[in-house]
Amino acid sequence: MTKKKRNAYIKGFSRRDYIQKAHELIQEEGLEAISIRRIAKEMDCSSASLYRHFENLSELLYYAELRTLASYIRRLNEGEKKWKNVWDTYIGIWDCYSREAFAHPEAYNLLFFEFTNAKLKDSIGEYYNMFPEDIEETSRIFRTMLQCADFTGRDFEMCKRCVQEGVISMENAVQLNRIACLLFKGYFFTVLKEGIREEEIEARVNMYTADLELAVRTLASDLQGYKGDGAK
Repeated sequence: MTKKKRNAYIKGFSRRDYIQKAHELIQEEGLEAISIRRIAKEMDCSSASLYRHFENLSELLYYAELRTLASYIRRLNEGEKKWKNVWDTYIGIWDCYSREAFAHPEAYNLLFFEFTNAKLKDSIGEYYNMFPEDIEETSRIFRTMLQCADFTGRDFEMCKRCVQEGVISMENAVQLNRIACLLFKGYFFTVLKEGIREEEIEARVNMYTADLELAVRTLASDLQGYKGDGAK
């Protein structure tokens, strides 16, 4: 291959271009269909072109699966319009998250549990700079949560807000944070391992939020009139 042809084959695609194509292929064919060679073929470029932008396939997959969070963000935005108090918001966020996680367990496992490389986690902010449309209408508290790389830390952002609102002590907030995250992992990894039918997701989410509500009612110092229906 001549130098001229080689330069034409290493095309000027951006990181966003590769991420978008990988995301599209995942949606159409599943995660197992993705490889550097497959994406290069789809985009009519060389594998070397991708390696100019990504260290390996895992990094590309991480970015591509972040696009899956767009539907979670839309749920959050809709929920925020009707949540009446901080506990409506706290339970509501977990309701939104569990619905999306149970519906897309492989993607959420990759994003929040499987990829532990610090560089990948730090890339969340960069991702939203490339895809600002995924987060542009999201409120400040959700922006803070979504750009927090640590799974437990993301929930603790809301726990701290509950402390600031005076509805729970810091000591109990730490305990609630631990219970909420461990409880979710139990439900989530069962779904990931055993699978779940679409028609079963509603009941499974309701089971999780009912357990979480029990912890809230036990640990909160002020429920602010929470009736248990704010997440619906």
